[in-house]
Amino acid sequence: MIMLALPITVSAAEEKTQPDLGMWSWFQSAFITDTARKDILDFCIREGISHIDQHISIKKRKKSYFIENAEELKKLIIDAGKRNISVNVLRGNKHMFFEPLHSKVLEQLATVIEFDQQLPKKVHLSGIKYDVEPYLTTQWKAGWEKRKKVIQDYLVLLQKAKELLDKDAPHLELSVDVPFWWDNPEFAILFNGQENLFTHHIQDLTDWIAIMSYRTTSREVLKLVKTELTYAKQTGRSNSIAPGLETAEVHGEEYWTSFWETPPEKFRKTLEKLRQELSGNPAVRCIMIHHYKSLVNYLEQTPATIKRKVLTQEK
Repeated sequence: MIMLALPITVSAAEEKTQPDLGMWSWFQSAFITDTARKDILDFCIREGISHIDQHISIKKRKKSYFIENAEELKKLIIDAGKRNISVNVLRGNKHMFFEPLHSKVLEQLATVIEFDQQLPKKVHLSGIKYDVEPYLTTQWKAGWEKRKKVIQDYLVLLQKAKELLDKDAPHLELSVDVPFWWDNPEFAILFNGQENLFTHHIQDLTDWIAIMSYRTTSREVLKLVKTELTYAKQTGRSNSIAPGLETAEVHGEEYWTSFWETPPEKFRKTLEKLRQELSGNPAVRCIMIHHYKSLVNYLEQTPATIKRKVLTQEK
C-alpha cells in the first residue's frame, strides 16, 4: 500500500493540529466515470488527503455558459462529501484576469454559483480556486508599466469575484494559486489606496492561497512561505495559507524543484517533517500536493526506475 506519511508516535492532541493534505487534480478523466471517481476518492482516503482542487471546463452554448460533465462533477462532490473530502472547482488560464476578460470570468463564476445552488440540500462545493499565471504572458515580460497594469487587473478581478461570492454565495470560498516570488518588493503596488506587496494584496482579497513553494526540503519550503505566514498572523487570517509540493516531472533547469527524481521515501519524510513544523500554526490551512496523476505515478516508482531517470537527466 502506498502511504504518504511515515508512522510516528504522537499524542491525539498533536495529531489534530497537524495540517491536512490537499491535492490538485487537472484532468476531467479523474471524475467522469464511476470507476475514476472511486479511484481518486479511494486514493485520498488511503493517503489522508481531505481536499481536492478539481479542474473543470466551462463552455458556452448560444448565450449561456455551462459546466462540461456537470452531472459527473456533481457525483464527485456528493461522493467526496460522504468521505469528508472537500472539493473546489479549479480554473486557470494565463490571460484570464486581464481586464477585457473580466466580464467573461464573472459570468463563468456565476455559472459555478448556479451549479452549486442546484446541488442536493446540504451538499456544496468548498469554493472556487483560480490558477492564473500572468507572468507567462508577453504583457508581464514587457516591463514595469505593462506589468503594473497586469497586476492591477489581477487584483481588480479578485475584488469583483469576492463581491459576487459575498452577495450570491457567501458560503463559497475564493482561493488562488500563487508563485512564492510574488512577495518580492519589486512587485509592491498601490491598490485601493494602500501600498503593499502583491501577495499581501491577494491575501486581503481571498479566503486562502496555495503557494507554489516547490522545493524538496521542509526548510526550503518554510523559507518560501514565511512572508505570507507572517502577514496572515499579523492580519488575523487563520486557515489561509497552503504551502505546495511538486511531484510532477519538471523538464529543464528547474527539474530539482520536484520530488519526481527522488525516492518516494524522501518525499514522505519531507512531508511528515513539514507537517510537524507547521503543527499548531493557525494560519496554515493544509499542504497542497501537485498533482493527482503525477502523485499516483510517482509513488509507484521503484528505486531502479528513479536511477534510470537520474542517469538520463545527467546525460
